[in-house]
Amino acid sequence: MERDPRDTESDQRLFRRRRVLGAAGVGLTAAIAGCGGSEDGGNGSDGSTEETSGDGSNGETNGGSDGSDGTDGEDGDDGSDEEEQEDVEPASFEVVSVDHPDEVSTGEEHTFSFTVENTGGEDGTFEEQLEFSLEGTDQWENIGTVQLDVAASETATWESNPTAFDQAGSLQFRLGDTEWGYEVTITAPETQSFSGSGQEVRQGVSIQGGLTVVRATHSGERNFQVSLANDSEFNDNFINVIGDFDGAQADLIEEGEYILEVNADGNWEIDLEQPRSGQGESLPTSFSGNGPDVVGPVQFGGTGVATGEHEGERNFQVQIYPMTGSFGELVFNEIGSFEGETTYSFSGLGWVDINADRNWSVELD
Repeated sequence: MERDPRDTESDQRLFRRRRVLGAAGVGLTAAIAGCGGSEDGGNGSDGSTEETSGDGSNGETNGGSDGSDGTDGEDGDDGSDEEEQEDVEPASFEVVSVDHPDEVSTGEEHTFSFTVENTGGEDGTFEEQLEFSLEGTDQWENIGTVQLDVAASETATWESNPTAFDQAGSLQFRLGDTEWGYEVTITAPETQSFSGSGQEVRQGVSIQGGLTVVRATHSGERNFQVSLANDSEFNDNFINVIGDFDGAQADLIEEGEYILEVNADGNWEIDLEQPRSGQGESLPTSFSGNGPDVVGPVQFGGTGVATGEHEGERNFQVQIYPMTGSFGELVFNEIGSFEGETTYSFSGLGWVDINADRNWSVELD
C-alpha cells in the first residue's frame, strides 16, 4: 500500500520522544512498527511467485527500492540528530571555590574572589546577589549583583574591588547558598610617652591617623598648652589650660609625621594614644568624672538622648568621636554649671570626649 506521508512524520515524532525520555532515564521497550517496510517487502515476494522473469527481479528490486525508501528512517535519524542538539543541557552554575584572607586589620585594603563552574552544555551568565553581615546578627546587607559570563563546561573567576573595613569583627559573606567569612582585627598603635619641664618641642611623632588622645599632667601656675604641628596651616590643639592639669583630650587628625609642641612652666608628662577596639559598651550607659577626660568605647545605634550635668565655671563640652574619620558629633557645648538633655545622632563605635573644669556626669540612651 502507498504510505501516507503523515504516518512518517508521526513515526519520527514518536522516535524523537523516545530519545528524550531515554536520555531522561525513562526506559521504553516497545518497538516502532512501520507498515511501509513490511508492505513493500510483500510486493517483492509477490513478484518472486511469478515465473523467473524480469518481473521477479523487478519485484526484488522494487522491494529493495521500497526498502531503501524505508530508510527514510535516515531522515528520522537526521531528525534525532537535530533533537540531540536541542537536548543540550542549559547552563547551570556552581560556586566551586572561594579565595579570601583569614584575617585583615581595620583599614587594610584587600580583595576576595570566587570561582564559578558552568556544568551545563551551553554558555551562560551567572547572576547572584552578594551579601554580608557581622557575625552574631541576622541582618544581611546587599552589596550588589554579581554577573559573570561562563562558557559551557568551563570556569570563570570574579574578584572584588579593593575593600577595607573600619570596624573589627567577624564578617560573613553570602552568595546564593555559598557562605564564607573572615576576621577583621584591630591593632592599636603603641602609646608614645614624653616628659619634660617648661616649654619644649619633640620631633618625629608618627600618627597613623584617626582618633588621637593626649593624656597629660602638669605641675605649674601658668599656661599649659599641648599641640601637634605638621605642614598644614593650623596646628591640632589638644590642651589649653592654666595651672595644674591631670586629664585627657581627643581629636581626629590625619596620618603623618608631627611635631609635639608643649608650652608649660612646670614639669609635665604626656602620653599619645590612638585607641582602637572592635566592640564597646552597649547603650544605655553613663560616665562621670572631674575635669577633662576621654571615655569609651561605646556602641552607638543612631539617634539617642544624652543627659548631662556640670558643676564648673568654664566650658562644658561633650563630643563623640569615631575611631577613624574626619568629624565627630557635638552633644553639649555649654559654659558654667549645667543640667539638661539633648538629642544626638551617631552610629557605630565611638569615644566620648569631655571638656570640663569640675565634676560632671553624662548619661547616654
